[in-house]
Amino acid sequence: MARARPALGLALALALAAPDALAGDKPRAERPTYAVGDTWALDLGLYRLARIDQGVYVFVAGPGEEIHLGRDLGVSRIVRGGLPELEVWPPPAIKWPLQVGAWGITNVSARRNHSPLMLPYCTAEPRFLWRVEAYGDLAVGGGVVEAFRIAGSIEAPGIHGCQFAHVVTWYAPSVQRIVKLETSGQFATAFALRSGALTATPAPAPAVSVSRPPASSVGSPPASAPAGTGSPPRPPAVASGPLQVRITLPADGARLEHEAASLAGLVTGGRGVSRVVVTLNGVEVGRIEERTPAASTPVSLPLRLREGQNTIVVTATDAAGATQQDVRTVHYARPVPLTVEVQYPSDQLRVAQDSTVIVASAASSKGVARLTVTVNGVQAHQQVEPEAPPSVPLTVPVTLRPGANAIVITAVQADGVTRQAVRTVVYQPPAVAATPPAPPAPAHERWAVVVGIGRYDQPSIPRLRYAVSDAEAVYEVLTGPAGFKKENVLLLTDDTERKPTLRNLKYALGTFLARSARKDDTVVIFFAGHGAPEIDQRGLERDGLAKYLVPSDADPDDLFSTALPMDDLQTIFGRIESERVVAFLDACYSGAAGGRTFASRRTRAGHVDDLFLERLTRSKGRAILTAARPAELSVELPELGHGIFTYYLVQALRGAGDLNRDGIVSLQELYEYLEQQVVRKSRSVGGNQHPVLKGELEGVLPLVKLGPAPAPGR
Repeated sequence: MARARPALGLALALALAAPDALAGDKPRAERPTYAVGDTWALDLGLYRLARIDQGVYVFVAGPGEEIHLGRDLGVSRIVRGGLPELEVWPPPAIKWPLQVGAWGITNVSARRNHSPLMLPYCTAEPRFLWRVEAYGDLAVGGGVVEAFRIAGSIEAPGIHGCQFAHVVTWYAPSVQRIVKLETSGQFATAFALRSGALTATPAPAPAVSVSRPPASSVGSPPASAPAGTGSPPRPPAVASGPLQVRITLPADGARLEHEAASLAGLVTGGRGVSRVVVTLNGVEVGRIEERTPAASTPVSLPLRLREGQNTIVVTATDAAGATQQDVRTVHYARPVPLTVEVQYPSDQLRVAQDSTVIVASAASSKGVARLTVTVNGVQAHQQVEPEAPPSVPLTVPVTLRPGANAIVITAVQADGVTRQAVRTVVYQPPAVAATPPAPPAPAHERWAVVVGIGRYDQPSIPRLRYAVSDAEAVYEVLTGPAGFKKENVLLLTDDTERKPTLRNLKYALGTFLARSARKDDTVVIFFAGHGAPEIDQRGLERDGLAKYLVPSDADPDDLFSTALPMDDLQTIFGRIESERVVAFLDACYSGAAGGRTFASRRTRAGHVDDLFLERLTRSKGRAILTAARPAELSVELPELGHGIFTYYLVQALRGAGDLNRDGIVSLQELYEYLEQQVVRKSRSVGGNQHPVLKGELEGVLPLVKLGPAPAPGR
């Protein structure tokens, strides 16, 4: 509420103890009546009385925008965007005539968004308690009007008392309308008479009831009013300076824990403000139409946010047709307590290898500051998150000792709160002969698609210096030391006959691999090029951004139809029969400048999470190894002639990734090597790049069988 006030129960006690509060010398107002067609000009829009249902006035401002008033002017229903924001039945009954000190109680049934209001310890149905607190001047609608202030509360008796909502309503007898309403608690909403609805400052209301027929529009005198009543129409406003839109609330980039938010701002200047339109995530949620251009128009609107990123746009138009906008981006995340989830391994898992990979995540709406992994009491990994994001993925290779191994994953919240998850993994070394047999060669066929894009058809997409070199180096190592047959590897770059267009990219992944690879084969996919974000129109992504791999013929302002959505990889993975598919992606998706990503003119760079990667690797036998975390940049270095990630990927496949020196480079070993080398190298040049492995493959996946003399690590 705008100011503190005593509890309603105390106010009722005072009213009962002071019967003179209802003395006849106080201002009084008789109950108004309305006819179909009457209007009510609010900052939410121009409402018109569409019908009267069983004594309830139904005011409508457009499809899905309604306010229902009982015959006593109790608000019983507010509909915004087609959804009931609040419902109270029967409509709260207020006794007329209004007088300061009057009060009453009505039993009601209250609902919000179709759900009954509930609090612990309530022992009875809700009731509406009200009291007329005061009568005096109120600044609203661009003027000052005398109004009754009616304070109400929806509550229920209980052990501690259950208060669902506080409601304050201002009723002005001179215009026979509710001119302002504010609520808090579970009913948080607000509206008021719009700017310009009052054509003049009304004269003080008399001490007796004011009986007037309903006005045809708020703020206008009755059609039968004698000459001289009301005030002449104001001339068109001509403001000084250019048309300006200033949003004061909410702050840009704000992170909120409640779906209800308030929009506040001011439009000034130009040739006089004639229209203000508010959109939320591309949907119009408010409109102000000024019949006479106004020098300034305040904007005040309650908003209901969706989870993730929300984009608020206020567009103003002046009398000359000029337009101006102000934009705010806010993030809404439901309060989430600190949790640690372990995807792999399961508790009491028995393995025959001396290493495994921990795949886990921690989440908290207050931010995750640190993650630590210990094995048998010894710290094996620690990662510190300076920005304390709301969720942090964890993929860590660990070494086991024979027997039971206690693995503890500890997450620390930004405020110091700690949570742990414990897993026990039993390592049973297999019986070995005196002379160990040579490591088995990878079974069956191996297939690969390698893509590198440095030059894009659209000049607005930044070129990449080393993406083609990256792809060529991976192709050479796969068809050389890794032993892939050349006819089994399809290369797409700027310099190949088959260019890396969207059509060819979909052919390579969804047709070539789908027709070639069989169940026991291994499939490798490599992509070096741009990734890009775009506003997610589906509302599926927590961060509000859809992600794409960008082919050479993409249109940066129409990624949906010209680029490859990351979600399409899930469909492509489903077309491939092989149970072992690994994708290496040397791209990033944040849209920030400086790496292998960009943002279109319609999309702001922002925080990116990894929900999309988790979706892509839910199927068994699918793994994705990305060059960086979703919000980080994948960096190219002239001194290496490659992207950092691809440079060390090639070194690992040449032998540096054979950490246990058994002649085999497995996926787990390769990831551990990349995590060490990429992080070290990126930090040495002032970057911050962490490779991320998502997915789960049964057992050890051998990628390369080395010759008798493995290459040394760098």
